[in-house]
Amino acid sequence: MIDLIFAIALAGSTNMVADDLDTAMPEDFSALEIAKFRKKITYGEQHERKAERLAKAAQCDLPVASHWVFAKIHAAILVSASGDILKIVPVDSGCPELEQYTVNHLARYAGNIAPIPSSRKPTWYRTTMNFRWPE
Repeated sequence: MIDLIFAIALAGSTNMVADDLDTAMPEDFSALEIAKFRKKITYGEQHERKAERLAKAAQCDLPVASHWVFAKIHAAILVSASGDILKIVPVDSGCPELEQYTVNHLARYAGNIAPIPSSRKPTWYRTTMNFRWPE
């Protein structure tokens, strides 16, 4: 129950961008610069277990190799000139539950360590979270 409330609160806050900013996400995700965070964003075994439970409950069709399930979730991150995360947009992976989990994880753990753009305007970056678990 607490996870659900936390997820709802984060989901609301991660998609808010000031109205006066013209910050549409570029169409070519692969052309975005890779986010270089000021510190490493870590996620542990508990995060992979949570991702596994979400993917199985949603019956996501994910790639399997050598008896391991692999989930690669890409996201675009809009960072303000001062280094605040303004918006996180997942790239369609076919598993919306893992996409939202990635957004929530980045919003929670990357907020204070996001890269500070070299320009004086908000900048889009790309990042990826990788999950795996036994088949």
